[in-house]
Amino acid sequence: MAESRRNDRGRSLLRAQIVFNNGNSTVECTVKNISSIGAKLVVSDVLSVPNAFELRVPQRGRNYPARLVWRDREGMGVAFEPSEESTKPGQDATESETRLRDLEAQNAELRARIRVLSKRLEELGQDPSQAA
Repeated sequence: MAESRRNDRGRSLLRAQIVFNNGNSTVECTVKNISSIGAKLVVSDVLSVPNAFELRVPQRGRNYPARLVWRDREGMGVAFEPSEESTKPGQDATESETRLRDLEAQNAELRARIRVLSKRLEELGQDPSQAA
């Protein structure tokens, strides 16, 4: 099969479930490689998998709405569909990335403030781990 992917996928060996039929049916699978836009799955019975489903990856704590792109005897390739969260009106990837950077900066500032306050508590003879 010719490579036609638009981005690199990281190799993985993650247990996952293909969930469909309004959550009433599941098929166990293994994620062989994964990226932000798709994955390669190994399933014992590729014919029992519908064209659209949710891929549940417990080790990542994520569920991916997915659609089947290809299948053969050894596995299948899926593309991840945009989730409701990623398709909010007026919010594109750039806005999300900017928001993430802002939150990371705020997090760093808060951690620095905690270090300063913990040091001050120590100077006052108090145990910072007991303060709350």
